[in-house]
Amino acid sequence: MRKTLIVPLIGLIFLTACSNSQPAIVKVNTSPDNATEEPELIEEITDNEKIDEFIEFPLDDEVVRVNLKQIPTLYAYLQATANPKSVIEKMKIDRLYSKENNDIYLLEFSCTDMGCSYLLLDESADNTGFLLADLASYENAVISPDESKLLVKFNRNPEMKPPLSDVVVVDLINWQSLTLKNEENDHAILDFNWPIISASWIDNETVSISVPETIPQANEVEGNNANKGNVTTVQFHVTNKK
Repeated sequence: MRKTLIVPLIGLIFLTACSNSQPAIVKVNTSPDNATEEPELIEEITDNEKIDEFIEFPLDDEVVRVNLKQIPTLYAYLQATANPKSVIEKMKIDRLYSKENNDIYLLEFSCTDMGCSYLLLDESADNTGFLLADLASYENAVISPDESKLLVKFNRNPEMKPPLSDVVVVDLINWQSLTLKNEENDHAILDFNWPIISASWIDNETVSISVPETIPQANEVEGNNANKGNVTTVQFHVTNKK
């Protein structure tokens, strides 16, 4: 369903003076019980006859709206699709972490048999959507001890047990991706080159990643044999240097 609302400029809870002053996601003063069950496109027309477009998502305990003007990647994706309503209804959003006045969300969209795309969003007016992964499936997210960084794990090739994986670390203060470096292991275990059993924080600058020593062969994928074998743990240093 597409809703079109005539909203006085002074009454907007979303700032419309300029796109840079608008957050990518905002909470709506609506009970989830009164919202639609599926995401939907919302259009708000201001007094100066400009149309702002949002996607409204009901969560268990709140309703949020994603501002398409602030997320060029998502806007371009919808413009290119023949049936925006259908693809919007298939989108999902999860709140990964709650910070004071600035919750962190993960938006899942553009799903195919190969996986989905994922955007990281927060309530800051300074940040737009951050594309974390394509053709992947989200597994989990872990906040750093000082709450300044977020580690997010994605998988591919679900037919493998365990699947190929990647770990992405985002600086939540500067809103940028960080690089994981290690000098212990010659294997390229990130970027979906290797299965990752688990990933966690050792401290604010170090991540521990556990991986199987070998990748299961095709005849080992079926059954419990896929989960057997030695596991090694590799430490990665988090840096903003590429």
